[in-house]
Amino acid sequence: MILLRKTPSAVALVVAAALLAPGCSEPDGLDRRDAGGSAGCTGVCSEDGGLSSDAGTSVDGGSQADAGTWPTPVVMTLSEARELPVDSGMRVLFERVVIHTLERVERRTQDGQEQVRAWFWVVDPARPTQGLWVHKDWTDLPVGFVPQVGQRLDLTGQMQPESAFEQFNGYRTRLAQVELRLLGTLAVPADNFVLPGFGDADGGQARPNPELLGTRVYVPGPLFITDPSPLAFRRVPADASGPASSGFELSGGILVSTRYLSEPGSSDGGVAGCDGLALMVGDGGLGVFPLGIRGVWDTYTFVPCQDGGTGEGCPANPNGGRVPGTESPDGGLGNRYTHVLHPRNCDRDFGSGWDAGSMGSGK
Repeated sequence: MILLRKTPSAVALVVAAALLAPGCSEPDGLDRRDAGGSAGCTGVCSEDGGLSSDAGTSVDGGSQADAGTWPTPVVMTLSEARELPVDSGMRVLFERVVIHTLERVERRTQDGQEQVRAWFWVVDPARPTQGLWVHKDWTDLPVGFVPQVGQRLDLTGQMQPESAFEQFNGYRTRLAQVELRLLGTLAVPADNFVLPGFGDADGGQARPNPELLGTRVYVPGPLFITDPSPLAFRRVPADASGPASSGFELSGGILVSTRYLSEPGSSDGGVAGCDGLALMVGDGGLGVFPLGIRGVWDTYTFVPCQDGGTGEGCPANPNGGRVPGTESPDGGLGNRYTHVLHPRNCDRDFGSGWDAGSMGSGK
């Protein structure tokens, strides 16, 4: 296969051809660019990171396209690929990227064949401020490939937005229909150190710092919880039990999602809930992070119920996801998504320096 390297002439020709061809387009007013489960992990979360010995063929609904039928991939950086039109149809190749965080990994056996699907984030170690959300589906090749943190890959795929109805991750830019080639392993780059003024989401109305989406960031302290239950994270569970909020707001307007920290650990080694987190945000508690906080910087949305509620497990509102609390006085739906911090591990991302004040200290 001949690979195109990203030059103005090559990309312009491919994109122009894609735009002139008939096909699907986004509905008016639904901007899905750069907009983004279960517990995940930030360590090696599976016992086998090698390539499948048999790439196999598609065995479930919808066939895996043969490698020869895909458009010729164009070598790009992650930030260049984010600028592509959503309907370009272009396949891109990211060279020597590194998996920095897993969201989840699922396995199944289909007609005797081991298959894996997974959701994870990668970073370009040569450009550590560039990251991306990746979805490997069951029949993406190699079908049995198990992602692990620290794997260095060549990744081929197509840039797509997540569905507007994908809970929490809707609208997020992702790489899909992927083909992975394992090159080895590499230490994950250090978290991006951010300066004062970073991350002010204005209660969910804004989409701050898009240049760091898909990467891990470190926000230095001291940081204070200014709102333990901001409107952007509030929801009413369908069974009227459980937490009414899945995050909090820090000084500087930074929204922090806790949905990965309040669930049981996953079967593949994902982290469990934070001891003491409820003391930080429960009963109006205002905690402090003297050493700062870390996590993945990416998008957030919430898909409400069709009847107007915000519980889960109900028919979805036909308008898709939006950020609670950002609705306009005239009945407008509000901001479809915002950018928030996603801590993944209590010890690493909150560190030994987080303190629940007079209510006790977390570990």
